[in-house]
Amino acid sequence: MSSSSKDDTPRPPSKVVEPTRVNTAPQQAATSPGDGTHIPADQIRHPSEVDRNDPNINVVEIPAEKKPPPSFKEQVFGYAKVIRGTALGKSDVKEHGEQVLRGEETIPTKRRSSTSD
Repeated sequence: MSSSSKDDTPRPPSKVVEPTRVNTAPQQAATSPGDGTHIPADQIRHPSEVDRNDPNINVVEIPAEKKPPPSFKEQVFGYAKVIRGTALGKSDVKEHGEQVLRGEETIPTKRRSSTSD
């Protein structure tokens, strides 16, 4: 393939439209006192107390805290219960394993019997 220098040169900008210029700076200041990091306690409302159709109210819902994922030991126990419950046809065992995997249940601790003489 032969390449000509005419094909490799970039095209000039469009001559049809003039470049746009912005003379005003974007708004960066707060519209109310403070920087917005602190909300006074008297302004915090429960979502059920707020009219969501009011344009003057900004509703911010904070998601619930996430539970940490199950530990490796809990995952092994949960998957073992799910597989065992599926293989033996025991839905309660399978459900318990799924609850452990979701973090809703904990695994039982092994009780050691005392061997005192």
